[in-house]
Amino acid sequence: MTGRGVAVVVAAIATIAGTGAAAASAATTYVCPLTIGAVCDGPLSGSVHGDVVTGDGYGFNLSGNGAAGYVQVDNSGTIPMGKFPISFSVEVKGVGVPSSSVGDYDVVRGTPAGNWKIEVVAKNNRTTARAACFFKGVSGKATAAGGPDLNTRQGQWTTITCTNTGSAVELRVDGVLVKRVAVTTGTIPNPGPMLLGAKNTVGGDQFSGYARNIRIDIP
Repeated sequence: MTGRGVAVVVAAIATIAGTGAAAASAATTYVCPLTIGAVCDGPLSGSVHGDVVTGDGYGFNLSGNGAAGYVQVDNSGTIPMGKFPISFSVEVKGVGVPSSSVGDYDVVRGTPAGNWKIEVVAKNNRTTARAACFFKGVSGKATAAGGPDLNTRQGQWTTITCTNTGSAVELRVDGVLVKRVAVTTGTIPNPGPMLLGAKNTVGGDQFSGYARNIRIDIP
């Protein structure tokens, strides 16, 4: 079901061109393929910890050798989060329903306070697994959860996208808007590091499943 792995973090600059005579605006995109290769490519740097495995994505295991697997991106605090829209996405596969001992799965997490997260949460008396987004800023916070039951999609890749527009938190699953919560969070504190797959501590919120193609888009 789940396993261990190697990760790649690649940063790319994407230019979004305007129309007509309008001036072009620049956006920055960070991509974490989480496939075989170097752990991190500039400008980010990261390292692999614990129980992980590489397949066509990056597998994170809760049992294995007993050490929860995760990737730690140490200099993610250089990613500015004061302008909007901010968007995060990740592809997941092999995701079951989080147990009561785990609580929920953190797939991508900003630390130390978890001010922004892509999660998988248990719903309907822990019979279904749903995607969730969380943003907490200097003036507000919100969680958006919903979409299809990921427990029924264990054999296929599903893309979860979380967007903070500045006035709302939006959750999309495979490109379809499934939840929108009106909120003004203000600037998102982001001291880092960014964790992929689990917390860097024991306890809940460890992720069991596969992840790849983590993407962060900022203005």
